Amino acid sequence: MEEILSPIMLDLYNEVMTDSNMPDIWNDALISLIPKEGTDARQIQNYRPISLLNSDYKIFTTIIANRLKNLLNNYIHGDQNGFLPGRQIRNNLRIVIDVLEYYEAHPEKQVSLVFLDAQKAFDNLSWKFMIQQIYNMNLGTNFEHTINTIYSGQRARIVVNSELTTNIEIEKGV
Repeated sequence: MEEILSPIMLDLYNEVMTDSNMPDIWNDALISLIPKEGTDARQIQNYRPISLLNSDYKIFTTIIANRLKNLLNNYIHGDQNGFLPGRQIRNNLRIVIDVLEYYEAHPEKQVSLVFLDAQKAFDNLSWKFMIQQIYNMNLGTNFEHTINTIYSGQRARIVVNSELTTNIEIEKGV
């Protein structure tokens, strides 16, 4: 099966990369709402949305994400330690512990620590902003156009009581 599908998929993926032409079906997602255990099912915030996507699209975007992931360490400041290859969030925890220990040993000095948590940050990532950052990285026209193609014209329908809603245009989120 692999020897039959691989050349077909490779041709398709190369076409998307070179022509910025993605199959229309790749733009569609079905969203199923899964209730969180032990919560009031009458409240929408007690549901977890799961997007069902085309398998070919998921394979292609995984390939693109892996290519991008290999480059990100060159563009993202060293203090950003989460979600990057070879970097660990625990590095930041070690820095905080070191700072606290230093100021505990030097009570004549003052320090303030500020911790921020951007609520629903991944849900609110602007695609226009993200695409602009990809262009700013100068990764090459084909790669830039591929990212733009992936994030253009995305739509979803929600499955409610085995029925589908009308299309919802998606313009943000990861």
